[in-house]
Amino acid sequence: DVSIEELPNDPRNRVVIKKDTGIYDAMNQGVGEARGDYLIFMNCGDWFYSADALQEIAEGIGEDREPLYYGKCFDRMTGQVRAYPKQLTRMTCYRTMICHQATVYRADVLKNRPYDLSYPILADRETLWHLVCEKKVEPKYLDTVIADYQGGGESASEKYIQRNRADQQRLLDTYYPKSEQLKYKLMMALTFQKLRVVLSKSPKYSKYYFKTIQTLYD
Repeated sequence: DVSIEELPNDPRNRVVIKKDTGIYDAMNQGVGEARGDYLIFMNCGDWFYSADALQEIAEGIGEDREPLYYGKCFDRMTGQVRAYPKQLTRMTCYRTMICHQATVYRADVLKNRPYDLSYPILADRETLWHLVCEKKVEPKYLDTVIADYQGGGESASEKYIQRNRADQQRLLDTYYPKSEQLKYKLMMALTFQKLRVVLSKSPKYSKYYFKTIQTLYD
């Protein structure tokens, strides 16, 4: 698709081409090749929201050098900026998956513990839950739009729905006791989860939904 040929002639660009067994195997290979202090992944069809995105990330990191940072993403399918909580807890991790393309990991985090390939579609979620639920890491929120997200990837395809359900339950059982799962399920049912999902995906109503959610998060 001439993607490589169209890369700018910049010494900072380095292309590595290898065979892989899936999305996260390719990412793990990228982690192994990476030379920088922080890592971010852009999948096919996704890109940085603006030319200033990396500068804004760098300014947000500053001297803190936390293990994990996350920001907002623009959802191309709805034409809206997705709202995310400014603090990730066990509850918010259960309820909301932040955008992987708007997540920045300190390199040593993924070099020391690569993505778990037993989760072919959910390995980024497993890594996030491992850090927040098990290692008690407190991800730092960056109040900026990092990624322009295409959506509709493999995780949303019919091909992987059944596998995703099984892996999702396995992931839940790994990090959340059954009693905690039941508590959160009840809380989400009482706050009309299914309706909120429909609204968040609606080109007509998502603008009002995310504006309301962002106001609550603020």
